[in-house]
Amino acid sequence: MDDNPRKLNIEVTTRCNLDCAMCMRKVWKEDSGDMTLETYKALLPAFSKIEAINLIGIGEPLLNENIIEMIRLGKAHLSSNGIFGLTTNATPIDKQMAKQLVSAGVDDVVISIDGATPDTFSEIRKDASLGEVLRNTDLLNKAKEGLSSQLPRIWFEFVAMKRNIAELPQLVDLAAECRASSIIVTHLLPHTEEMNEQILYDFNSDEAIELFNAAKAEARRRNLDLVFDTLDVENYANALFGVPPLKDKLRSANPMRANVRGYDESMGQKFQLLDEIVAKAREQNVLMNFKNLMAREGSSLDHVTEIFAQASERAQKHNIALDLPLLTPKTQRECGFIKDGISFVSWDGFVRPCNNLYHSYMCYVNNREKSITSVSFGNVLQQDFREIWDSRDYRSFRRQVDRFDFAPCGDCPHAEGCFALLAPVFRKDCYEYTLPCGDCPWARGILKCM
Repeated sequence: MDDNPRKLNIEVTTRCNLDCAMCMRKVWKEDSGDMTLETYKALLPAFSKIEAINLIGIGEPLLNENIIEMIRLGKAHLSSNGIFGLTTNATPIDKQMAKQLVSAGVDDVVISIDGATPDTFSEIRKDASLGEVLRNTDLLNKAKEGLSSQLPRIWFEFVAMKRNIAELPQLVDLAAECRASSIIVTHLLPHTEEMNEQILYDFNSDEAIELFNAAKAEARRRNLDLVFDTLDVENYANALFGVPPLKDKLRSANPMRANVRGYDESMGQKFQLLDEIVAKAREQNVLMNFKNLMAREGSSLDHVTEIFAQASERAQKHNIALDLPLLTPKTQRECGFIKDGISFVSWDGFVRPCNNLYHSYMCYVNNREKSITSVSFGNVLQQDFREIWDSRDYRSFRRQVDRFDFAPCGDCPHAEGCFALLAPVFRKDCYEYTLPCGDCPWARGILKCM
């Protein structure tokens, strides 16, 4: 692992002028504020060795009164090939702000647009209008022309959910009209029950789905129906599938079939087929949550796959780079934040390791409400950033996460009754790790971040 910081995501404010339906602010209870110039300047010595700076967080960066000065200072301290970007809802951009952004030398401006029609956009991004954002994007393009600059490159960012996914191909066309070069699409991390109903992705891993589909095909060949009626059978299946890398005490190597209510010869044949599939899963170290696999309905994913294909075709036509998320989580888990050498600095100067642990909040993961507690390794007002990065605790954290030997909570058939996942505050998983990374949707390719 290359253990040098390569990218800094800096939160210059947690204030925002919008009230978006999916925002963490719905459940956020921390203090709020703007990063001071003093705090920002404390970071500048680290910039010369950093490849990319992105001003991003749960607030709107352009609301910080020092934002233009921050960009100018940042560009002055970056290496000649360093990239400076910011993510914005674009509503604060006026003619003067557009010229200042171009003059300050920002390389990338990522504009959050979660709908391609006025009604959908305003339903999700309350207090903003699509027309306003498009007009302000045009001001940015005109400022580039007026100052004879190719920069900043314009990106669109789109949070995919049931209420807006049909508009993704249309959004690609809008991006072309706005001369955007790239679109990044991420899934939704829901913070409320209402938003949890909006997710598009599957809960089961790609390899688990493949194995279960093979089981269903074999069941048809044997004239069996893989449908069970009683809770006892569900419990049996959970015990049978278990979790390959978990402690043996959490699974039964040979569940007592005859104790299942309604057991007969037909059920015994079904169990025999499950035994065979489980043996294959264990050989491949794949977890199978039988309840989720039985309940999944693939046609909605087929619909989203078609929309992704349409959007990709239009993006290719317009020569726009389109970055799409997975619809089924990867079995193989890894932390992209650690792999890419990313560190986060919150508005108050604390150095954080990733998006998942940036703040303390409630969210829904795999249909379960989950409590996240923020993690920090020091404050840049008290220590140099590089000192914090090289500290024993931060280095130990990166090594541990790089190994990613956490309990695979996202696929575990025992998750619904797990004390660790259901606790008001996460303490440790069943491998005794104190970090909630085993259930991280970023590590499965479901969520993306700039």
